Amino acid sequence: MATIKDVAKRAGVTIGTVSRVLNNKKWVSEDCRKKVLVAIKDLHYKPQAHARRLRQKHSRICGVIAPHHTAIFHSPFFTRIMEGLEEVAAEKQYRLLLHPLNETARAQVSYRTLLGDGSVDGMFVLNAWSTDASIRELTEANVPFVLINGKITGQEDLPYVGFDNRGGMKKAVEHLVQLGHERIGIINGKMTTTNALERFQTFQECLAEHKLEFQNEWVADGDYEEEGGYKAALKILSALRRPSAILCASDLMAIGAVRALKEKGVSVPGDMSIVGFDNMEEAVYHDPPLTTVAFSAYEMGKLAANKMFQMIAEETLVEKATTLQAELIERESTRKI
Repeated sequence: MATIKDVAKRAGVTIGTVSRVLNNKKWVSEDCRKKVLVAIKDLHYKPQAHARRLRQKHSRICGVIAPHHTAIFHSPFFTRIMEGLEEVAAEKQYRLLLHPLNETARAQVSYRTLLGDGSVDGMFVLNAWSTDASIRELTEANVPFVLINGKITGQEDLPYVGFDNRGGMKKAVEHLVQLGHERIGIINGKMTTTNALERFQTFQECLAEHKLEFQNEWVADGDYEEEGGYKAALKILSALRRPSAILCASDLMAIGAVRALKEKGVSVPGDMSIVGFDNMEEAVYHDPPLTTVAFSAYEMGKLAANKMFQMIAEETLVEKATTLQAELIERESTRKI
């Protein structure tokens, strides 16, 4: 007698996809649905009524996929996103299962198991890379998912909640220009994410718009970590001509940059101005308090969770992609020159 596993193997899909076809769920592509139905017919598969009833129940668990590196788990920004997700999940009587994702075989097998055995009703994907194989697997498994703070190149129609990176970077550059800065550097994240790409592209566009010089010596990657910001600032300081201001793509990197400047006897903002991104709580109490581009990570988590539960309930999303606007918070790490 054929089993659901046999059907999945014959159709070339996951067990979870077969289950969704049997239960007539929306989140299955027409191509997958046809493959499963053909396999069911060829194998004369008859689902047991008891097993089917079990599969119709929700697990009441949503997975959270996050890149497996130290920066995200030490980041207050990540914590605030999780708080937003958890608040809505608790209201819906759901639990969250955090799944750090890296390239090791063990992590990948565990991830595919989650998708295939129906352990989760949906997946939140944090800080997705601009081209991410895990998104393809999610799509093929027909598991509802929401991208948070990271879009996929060429797939802008996917459910997404994030920030207006371009608007935020423009406000940061405009702030420094208004203060009289003409030599501006940047400490960015890795260019594998759309966030980093959008911020860097906008940074270059803004400099060109104001006819300001762009110098490669004033550009460094800080990997969104405090230590990365520290090392990146040291690199920029080694240039023959130094910038009068540095934009940092996260507050953590800005804090690291300020530490490096102080060690080298560079006063902030006396000798050099610093702008961060995220407006995390530590930015207020830092010495000096950081001028930063503010976004609500907490609100982003809540919005993403609401989208997810709409999809689980098979409701039509009113808005597939939601972009939160930025606000510049001026504190004491920048000054007029």
